Amino acid sequence: METYSNKDKICLGRKQGIQILDTIKSAKKSVKIVSPYLSSSYLEELVKLRKKGVEITLITSDELVQGNNSYSSFKHSDVIKQNKTTNNGTKNRRKVGIIISVGILLMSIFPLILKQFYLSLAIAFIGAGVFIYYYSLKMYNYEYYSIFRIKVFDSKSGKSPQSTNLIHSKIFIIDEDIAYLGSANFTYSGFTTHYETVIKIEDKKAIKDISGEVESLFNSTELKAKSIDKWGKAIYESSWF
Repeated sequence: METYSNKDKICLGRKQGIQILDTIKSAKKSVKIVSPYLSSSYLEELVKLRKKGVEITLITSDELVQGNNSYSSFKHSDVIKQNKTTNNGTKNRRKVGIIISVGILLMSIFPLILKQFYLSLAIAFIGAGVFIYYYSLKMYNYEYYSIFRIKVFDSKSGKSPQSTNLIHSKIFIIDEDIAYLGSANFTYSGFTTHYETVIKIEDKKAIKDISGEVESLFNSTELKAKSIDKWGKAIYESSWF
């Protein structure tokens, strides 16, 4: 069913969220989303929009679900990126240290000529230790960043960590011109199969106020948010070995 209240369009039923997805896909400037639950295929849509230059703000709770089927190949690394820079000072130290260690290893040959096997072994051991030390020096620095503004709040943090402080609102703002409120999560089921409430708002003042509330929530320190740096290390450093 559909009904209207002033400039607000109120929709109840299944498949009501499709209009939200269609409006998001056609965004030209910006999209702001608050939703505790997300579908990986819809996250792919946000990545596509960002590549087109659309500014994205996403607020959710606890985690981003990765795709694991034919419907979605979304990975955390699609959003969290790694920037690699060379530490030239460490690189030069490493190079010099390796050269020195090779020299020490070559020196271990001479005691063998004099049949001083233990001395040769001791020198070789020192050379190997020097080599391992300098070879293991990290030449690169890694920084992590998100391709769009994202906050993943921990629902069990805050003033009462024993309770669940879930960000439960569902808010969608497109180009600062249209806003949607209601019960539908940014998920396939929320937009298609579940019976949901969707309210379309086009009043400029209301949209401005709602957008300001989203900004306040994004900057909130009441709940602990996932660290981009720690998140990035978990994504990339685990794949180094």
